[in-house]
Amino acid sequence: MFSEKSWGSYQIINVEENSLTILITLNSGNRMKYHSHNYRDEVWTIISGTGKTIIDGNEQNVKSGDVITMKAGSKHTIIADDELKVIEVQVGKEISVRDKQEFDK
Repeated sequence: MFSEKSWGSYQIINVEENSLTILITLNSGNRMKYHSHNYRDEVWTIISGTGKTIIDGNEQNVKSGDVITMKAGSKHTIIADDELKVIEVQVGKEISVRDKQEFDK
């Protein structure tokens, strides 16, 4: 399961009962929408590139090898300085595309 988007692409790597693992590629200068989830935690592992995360308003530079954890309810986004590859693991009892609230940022 692979999809190309205007900001890059994503590929589903693994699906389990209470987790979903995705490879995300953000093209240089692109970002995810600032959003949160009510029913799942997320863990981002940066596997290549550099960028910046914003979690609940706090900015942090990220690079290959960094691991960022967001608990359910945290507002978060990631911005690519150059091509950024991220492994995203979603963990929760209800993993659904409907569990996403977007915010201005």
